[in-house]
Amino acid sequence: MSTIEKRKARAGPPGFALVMESDVELCAVIRAALLLDGHRVECVSNCAGVLAWRKNAGPLPHEFVLALGAGELDPDWETLQLALDDDAGLAHAAVIVLLTIRNGLTFPVRARILQKPFAMEELLALVSSDVATARRLPV
Repeated sequence: MSTIEKRKARAGPPGFALVMESDVELCAVIRAALLLDGHRVECVSNCAGVLAWRKNAGPLPHEFVLALGAGELDPDWETLQLALDDDAGLAHAAVIVLLTIRNGLTFPVRARILQKPFAMEELLALVSSDVATARRLPV
């Protein structure tokens, strides 16, 4: 069993991360690490969950990161892929893809790929970097 150490607090408000991961245990670990790092976190298990969450979420914070688990082919992937570019809230989101295998899916140009298995520190660094970048962009 591994432990996650709390890093030094970041300047500024926390970011918001929506994690899509079908592996319940991995999702719980990612959620715990992001919470310990000071972020607000919500989790869904698939593309339909992201789309439903977005429909009910209202305006999104500017510092929004979407971490997508991309292992198995999801029947709603094409719909989500279009929404990542067309939806006003999702289009400005930083996208981090947690990739299990090269499954032929294509991702938005802005997506950064993190190959599973990955060190949690790598994911936390990407999220923190994306949140910091979002803070520098005009709203």
